[in-house]
Amino acid sequence: SKLQSTRTMAPVNVLAVVLVLTRLACASELLVTDYGVVPNDVSAAWNNTVALTHVFAAAQPFDVVVIPAGGTIFALGGINATLKQSLVVRFDGNLTAVPDMKNWPHDAKGYSHFLSFDNCTNLTLTSSKHRGIIDGQGADWWGAFILGNLGPHRPKLVSISDGRQVLVEHLLLVNSPSFHLLLSNVIVAEVRYVDVNVSLGLQRTLKEGMRLASGQPTDPSMPLGVLEPQDLNTDGIDPSGSDIHIHDCHIINDDDSIAVKPCRPSNCDVPCSQNMLIENLILTGFGASIGSVPPHPDVNCVKNITFRNISMPGTGKGVYVKSNPECTPGSRGLIQDITYEDITITKPLWWPIWIGPQQQHEPHSSLGRKCALTFPLENHCPTQGCVDFRNIVLRRVTVIDPLLSPGVLLGNVSNPMVVTMDQVVVQNPGPWPYDGYLCKYVNGTSDGSSPDVPFPCAG
Repeated sequence: SKLQSTRTMAPVNVLAVVLVLTRLACASELLVTDYGVVPNDVSAAWNNTVALTHVFAAAQPFDVVVIPAGGTIFALGGINATLKQSLVVRFDGNLTAVPDMKNWPHDAKGYSHFLSFDNCTNLTLTSSKHRGIIDGQGADWWGAFILGNLGPHRPKLVSISDGRQVLVEHLLLVNSPSFHLLLSNVIVAEVRYVDVNVSLGLQRTLKEGMRLASGQPTDPSMPLGVLEPQDLNTDGIDPSGSDIHIHDCHIINDDDSIAVKPCRPSNCDVPCSQNMLIENLILTGFGASIGSVPPHPDVNCVKNITFRNISMPGTGKGVYVKSNPECTPGSRGLIQDITYEDITITKPLWWPIWIGPQQQHEPHSSLGRKCALTFPLENHCPTQGCVDFRNIVLRRVTVIDPLLSPGVLLGNVSNPMVVTMDQVVVQNPGPWPYDGYLCKYVNGTSDGSSPDVPFPCAG
């Protein structure tokens, strides 16, 4: 009977609770300096990488690995924890990457991430201080990338893949060689009180040098003169998976501040990146972004994502929803049920709103079917119909004093977008390059928006 079944299960549940409480009572703090980590010594970088990985391997469920206060631990990439249960890593001091590309571990696919956690459950990255610091010292990596002196892909600063029940909090992530925090196929996660800070002046100096070398215009009086023609991919927080809450973060970078990446059945445990709430943020970068979403035979997908209560002062882009230029027969993608609400974008330097193909042109690569970063100065921005844009909603979005005209909505003649603009108000829009929005092949509604969008938009 049902009652008998309950009576039978009760002792098992009690035993499980007893085991958990016993393990908590036995949990240890593992001070990394007790495992051979040497602080404040750059020459100990590789030793520290090996020692930190050994600490993670030794950790038992509910143990706390401690990066101690009062110093800096220098390390190379390849610090890894795999298949850990109920691991806590506490960053009370600084963990700093040494940009030694010759000795940084790598294979044919790329350089190892600086700090990676794979297939971990109940993982916590935290600090008992206001913020623990993880510094990627990315400048040498950016310079080598711009000059074409790098072979494999650059490392991410912190990568969490195939994780379950993840908490990342109270951290400052600085100058990653590439993405700062990458969550790949993570199910149930919270990221809170995490700041990202990129040295924008240094990045722009490097990119300005590249622009001069390539002969591109630098006249600051031109509307696009302050913008950068190269993409260093120093994204802030890039999640994929399901049931993720990102909140109360401050991100300053020169690429996607947030970029929700797609999932598909062949690379995730869920068919879509889905069910995410991203709120209460300050972003100065290149967008609260979806994508890019390239078509795939298994259907790359992002759906049910809400960006809410976000301030973007002096950002490059603001709202940024992007497909990918590829479009091969039998491949599809889906971007659906995406909501931006209560968003304020102040004095953006580029497009306040961009929904369409990704703008991207990395150094030493051909443009091909990519949309030019300098569009429309370079009038090249092809669209494709392999990715569906469905139910993209902008609600109570305010744009103040943009440099350019309000934005770009670019669908494809074979597969128009569906977009709702509800109280999207652009104050004092720039007069160049369009009078209002550039809008092609979009169906939708506009209510209380200024300037109004003349839906449906033809080609």
